[in-house]
Formats: sequence, structure tokens, C-alpha cells
Amino acid sequence: MNENLRSEVLKHARAAFERACTLRENERIEVYLYDGEVKTSDVLGEEEKIVYSPNRVLCYQVWGHDYLEEEIRAWIDQARTEISPKPLEESIIETLNKLALTKGISKEEISSYEVFANLRMDQLEQIEHAIIDYWWDNKEVENAKSLALEQINEALQGL
Repeated sequence: MNENLRSEVLKHARAAFERACTLRENERIEVYLYDGEVKTSDVLGEEEKIVYSPNRVLCYQVWGHDYLEEEIRAWIDQARTEISPKPLEESIIETLNKLALTKGISKEEISSYEVFANLRMDQLEQIEHAIIDYWWDNKEVENAKSLALEQINEALQGL
């Protein structure tokens, strides 16, 4: 198996996985080889099909998984309990403290939804990337990268 090709397909799979985090569950993205060149599909609906053939080989398919909002709120909840928060968690706590001060209530009375709604865009982006990186490459459980490699290796095996 050509390692350069495998690496290039994996790079496209990672980008497709990240994009799929913003899709609905009935949408998907496919990474395929077309005459030996790695391509990524547009967003495809449930009924849309790409016709595959010997010169167009499906290597990776990822369906939408719009769990980021839930995960961001979980990250906010976790930041509240951190004993030694990292800079990102510290910035979340700062947002929480500002909200509590502005409203004249305790931090415990501020919901994670409200903190979420008041995070700056750069904070949201940092949290999203941390979550996606964790889903892609965490070492504790089966991760998206290992699942992608299974699909890719199976597809490239026959070439």
C-alpha cells in the first residue's frame, strides 16, 4: 500500500470529519480516489449517491454528528470544577464571573447555556477544536481516526 496516498487520504478524512461536526445526521461527506487523486465530496444528502467504479474508489464516509453544542456545554461544566484550569478553562471561568457580577447573582446560578451564549468567538473556536481533536485522536477509547483508518485501509487494499 502506498503510504503517501494513505496519508493524503487520511488528511482529507480528518478535514471531512471536522466538517461533519457541523452537519445534520442525515448528511454526509465522502472522500474518494478519482483516477488516483484524492477528492472530497460536497455535502451529500441521504438520497444522494456518487457512482463508484474502478477509477473512482470510496475511501472514507462520515455522517453528520451535530453534538458540538452539547459537548461545549459539558466543557463549560467541567471548567467550573477544574482545580488547575488551563488558559482556555480560565477564560470560560472569567466569562462566568463577569456574567455573575453583571447580574448580581452567584456563579452557581448562571447556567451553562448562558455561559455558552456569552463566549467570544475565539473561545468557541478553541473549545470546538479541542473537542474535535479529542474525538479524532484520543487514546482512551476507540477514536474517529482509527475508524477512518479501517475504512481507508480496506479501500486501498484492493488497489
